[in-house]
Amino acid sequence: MRSISRSLNTSQILSILQAIAGQLDFRGVINAVSAEIRPLLPHDHLDVAMMSPDGTLVSAYETGLHTEWDADTTAAKPVAVSPIRDLFTGKVDHILTDDAQTDIRFHFEGAFSNPIFAANLRSRLHVPLKVESRVIGALSFSTQQIATYSISDVNAARIVADILSSYLFALQQSELAKKSEFQQVQAEARAEGLRIGALHLTEELENTRQAIGMDLHDQTLADLSRISRTLKRLIGRPSLRGSELQPVHEDVENCLRELRVIIDNAKPSVLQFFGLGQAIEAFLERCARSAASPLTYHLYDEAAPHLDDLPTSITIALYRIVQEAINNTVRHANASKIEVRITQQDEYLQIIVEDDGSGLSKLPGRRTGGLNNISTRASLIQAKLVTAARENGSGTRLEITLPNTDLTQRARSSISS
Repeated sequence: MRSISRSLNTSQILSILQAIAGQLDFRGVINAVSAEIRPLLPHDHLDVAMMSPDGTLVSAYETGLHTEWDADTTAAKPVAVSPIRDLFTGKVDHILTDDAQTDIRFHFEGAFSNPIFAANLRSRLHVPLKVESRVIGALSFSTQQIATYSISDVNAARIVADILSSYLFALQQSELAKKSEFQQVQAEARAEGLRIGALHLTEELENTRQAIGMDLHDQTLADLSRISRTLKRLIGRPSLRGSELQPVHEDVENCLRELRVIIDNAKPSVLQFFGLGQAIEAFLERCARSAASPLTYHLYDEAAPHLDDLPTSITIALYRIVQEAINNTVRHANASKIEVRITQQDEYLQIIVEDDGSGLSKLPGRRTGGLNNISTRASLIQAKLVTAARENGSGTRLEITLPNTDLTQRARSSISS
């Protein structure tokens, strides 16, 4: 049965103002309002729905009966799917229904109305929240009874909405400012992390240069000097036997092998000519040969046709990440088995490196530095890095996930051309 006409008096308005004073979040505001307004506008459910600044999304904050519209349950939804979208867009200045379950306005294709029906909400009263004549949200009252509200209740609801609008708008702006400040702090932290990471990589590059210089000095230069002395000794002889030239030939071969190793470490030719999968497999093979204890490896390359589409800079970064991870395992983890899996989905490319070694808890300082370098390289190519113990608790699992934007764009270009 429809209720009698209701209106707010000065005392009730002051009570509402006093109740919301000092409330610092939406939930606190609607709880306070619900308690004050219930004798005048009875309700089983009350909510405040706030639109995003661009007017495309809406988030609801509820008290009383809760539905899936609540911001604690569901992320912001598009205004277009809201059952009261016409109120948000200004097409109507209120919505009043005796029974939302049968009202055609709450039934349209794509409407997110099921939460209302699931809570058995029937009588509904909705008025806009406005700031400077602009709709910023909606105030809604609902009961599980039919025909609870009348047109005169709309005026009472509007007064409550007018009291709340500026307060709620200020809360929204405060939250947006906090979010913006937090994002700024995050951005600055990421920038500082990248700066420090870039510094570490620069130091690592300098260390690599020094290592190459020492390798050339201690090995290649020594070999060439020995070859030079041997040739000088043989120059004055009128005739040479093959047995005298054989040591020179072997020294030259050894020198060439050492040079190939040094050059391949600096710029892996397998990566350049045969791709990421083959380069990783070649590196695994080399590590297995030179490991101090027996080491087996397996490479599962399930993305071979797609890897060639990656930009060279990203391919090199991924190779260096995997190379660093394998080096850490071989040098510090005492692992007997390494597995590398490369997979490609529509949304991402993923590389997983697993070992059965001593695990993260026993990392020496140098390996921690290696993980820092891996993290920096991942950040520079906007890839997600996760490092953890394997599921069985032993060894280490490293996951590098790269968004598939570049591949998608290239695929679209190929189709369009």
